[in-house]
Amino acid sequence: MNKIVLTSILTLIYGQESIDSVLFKMNQHSKPVDIQMQIKVTLQSKNNDSSKGSHFRIMKHLEKRYEDGKFKSKLLLRFIEPKEVRGLALLNWNWIDEANNDQWLYIPKLRKVKRIKRSESSRKFQGTEFTYGDILYRDIKYDNFKFYKRDVYFGNKCILLKKSSKNSEILWVDDKNYLIRKIEYFNTDGIKHRILEMPEYVKNNIYWTPVKKIMRNLDNGNSTTMEVLSIEYDQGLNDSSFSEKYLKRLKF
Repeated sequence: MNKIVLTSILTLIYGQESIDSVLFKMNQHSKPVDIQMQIKVTLQSKNNDSSKGSHFRIMKHLEKRYEDGKFKSKLLLRFIEPKEVRGLALLNWNWIDEANNDQWLYIPKLRKVKRIKRSESSRKFQGTEFTYGDILYRDIKYDNFKFYKRDVYFGNKCILLKKSSKNSEILWVDDKNYLIRKIEYFNTDGIKHRILEMPEYVKNNIYWTPVKKIMRNLDNGNSTTMEVLSIEYDQGLNDSSFSEKYLKRLKF
């Protein structure tokens, strides 16, 4: 009996150490001080219905990270094509205390900046299958994960970690480079309703960047793909580029 108990305890300890090790290695990837990207966004409806207008968007992605102070990072997304969405922008401030994270949406037709409330984080971002909450910075080391199982994604052997929460998630982490390859999202009833896939990464010097993201909505059959067209690292982005006032003045 004592041997059985001891074996169970050792298994639990080893499992927890394994999870801690995986999360540690995921957080060890070097990150640029700032990054600029041009991204193509493709909105695909279940029935491939083009009657709703253009399914293609081009947007600029500007991001700056902070080593100290009160912020973790700041992010600006701004649509530049097509004409009907040009100038629309989303600004994120990710604080050290994530409970204080801020988001603002700039609507060029109204020349108005609208604050996004935390209660609106589950809303879709501009008709895509990504939500406002998906775009906010998230530090996974503060989440409670348990080992789920192992599986393979596009030839990559993955460790699957399950988040223990009301809205559960399963992370697929490849066991070679410790990059997230897929995230499965579950609703409060435990039903899988969205899948985020990241099948392609590029490595520039020491920086890994996902260059293709596909969000699939299992409820409505729609999907949104984000593909990186160009990347620039460490260009010395000015902090003033990430202000609410700057939203109205910024041009691409």
